[in-house]
Amino acid sequence: MYAHLNAFARLLLPNWIYTHFIGDWNTGAFKKYSYNTGWALLTRTVSIVLSFLVTIYLIRYLGPENYGQLSYAVSFVGVFSIISSLGLDNILYRDLIKYPDQRNHYLGSAFILKLVAGTIAATLTIVTAFFLSQGDVSRMVIFMLATTFIFNAFNVIGYEFQANVQQKYPSLVSLAVVVILNILKILVILLDKGVLYIGLVLLLEAILYAALFIYIRRRYYGTLFAWRFKISVAQSLLKDSWPFIFIAAFTTIYVRIDQIMLKYLLDASAVGLYDAAVRIAEVWLFIPAIIVSSLFPAIMNARASSIQEYKRRLLILCVLLCTFAAVVAIASSLLSKPLMRLLYGPAFLASAGVFSIYVWSGIWASLDIVVRYFLIAENKRVLIFTTSLAAAVINILLNLILIPYLGIYGAAWSTFISYMLLAFPVVLILIMQEKKLGATTS
Repeated sequence: MYAHLNAFARLLLPNWIYTHFIGDWNTGAFKKYSYNTGWALLTRTVSIVLSFLVTIYLIRYLGPENYGQLSYAVSFVGVFSIISSLGLDNILYRDLIKYPDQRNHYLGSAFILKLVAGTIAATLTIVTAFFLSQGDVSRMVIFMLATTFIFNAFNVIGYEFQANVQQKYPSLVSLAVVVILNILKILVILLDKGVLYIGLVLLLEAILYAALFIYIRRRYYGTLFAWRFKISVAQSLLKDSWPFIFIAAFTTIYVRIDQIMLKYLLDASAVGLYDAAVRIAEVWLFIPAIIVSSLFPAIMNARASSIQEYKRRLLILCVLLCTFAAVVAIASSLLSKPLMRLLYGPAFLASAGVFSIYVWSGIWASLDIVVRYFLIAENKRVLIFTTSLAAAVINILLNLILIPYLGIYGAAWSTFISYMLLAFPVVLILIMQEKKLGATTS
């Protein structure tokens, strides 16, 4: 089967893409990575489509005002997620690949660190919301969602499966959670229970993920009691991850700050109109995310044998993702108004302008995924830190300047520019290095 897939790829793809990115993989490696990617892509696609349809139904049910309250609460809580994650996720994934014999020490240490950080993040979120958030329904939703940080510590289990190229099992967990949650959302709508009950469903998401991750871990790798907290491992994780805490903070700011600032500078309806457009504009970004995360072990293997081939594969991946994103952006921009009217109805027609601007951010968002893996592999902490800081600061400043004049469209332009400033410098470095490698080879 995989030999036929390889032959089909050879026939379909341009020679330079096949030669440098697929052709030199042996059949076993191609089978392993394509199987892993296939499971992740299949389950993620089903999850995205299901969530997409239910979210449209939910947005139409809530309307701009109530949906804006919900979106604001989710964004407010999201800002504090940087504390709960500690920037450990990508570092843990990398180290589980590098040190498989020490996985129990790495998993146990990362779990305890995230559990403590999640408790702190939940407490800070609740206290901050009590003093700064308006006393409306969004505050109650914030209080509920803050507790999800504690349960998110169990997400480290997913990285163990991913590092072992066994994406099938966490993918099935995600699919099960998505199906259950969306059924519950439909019930909330049919019973006309409103925003607070939607908040309870979102809280249940973290609990379900924790329970199902524990189940698959016990079944395939053994009990969690085998995990061990080791001070030296925890120190090593924190030493490598501390720049990513700030990076995650800056990234979260330019992703979430738009909705928060829109509510303070305009109103909840503006948040609802903006977020409705963003939901559609970002719906396809799971495809580059899955492709990059699944191919990362292969790219790392190429780095061990040939730096030239490693960087060449990264560059080719950037080109492919950028081309795909541009095609999506062009088609989406042309269909923005009829699409918004069809999906959300006349009440959300103003979202069309936001959508036609924001969808172009997908080019930079796709490249940003590759950039992050590249910078982690190269340990380019200073570059990650400076680009992320610059993007966050510029995004806030642009929001302050553009939102009062352009409203929700100003927030969309701010995000586009911020994404561009984050990804473009590193991609340029890759291109320049590839030119140098080509000159040296010739």
